[in-house]
Amino acid sequence: MKNGNFISEAQTDFIFTIAGEELGFVGCCGIIILLFVIVLQCILIAARARDTAGTIIAGGMAGLIGFQTFINIGVTTMILPDTGLPLPFFSYGLTSLVSIFIGIGCTLNVGMQANDFLQ
Repeated sequence: MKNGNFISEAQTDFIFTIAGEELGFVGCCGIIILLFVIVLQCILIAARARDTAGTIIAGGMAGLIGFQTFINIGVTTMILPDTGLPLPFFSYGLTSLVSIFIGIGCTLNVGMQANDFLQ
């Protein structure tokens, strides 16, 4: 509970609990669906990449985002022990956010090169 100070740093690794409190079940499902769509798009880009390096970059980003999402949601729902992994695109950690943005930029570049190859 945010106002009861049960979560000391709510904006960091436990942002999913605050999203659950503020947005409810539908909001949490929306966050999970958005992250799943991002992972799915990374997998599709990896499948359409024209070289092995592009496949590794896009597949690695899909794995990274999917793994961090699974672990973070598992921690916040008390299924897994606390590990400190942030929720991609939502948690406060600047280093994680910048590295995810750089990885997504590289993945989008791989996707653009694959589209140039198909035309």
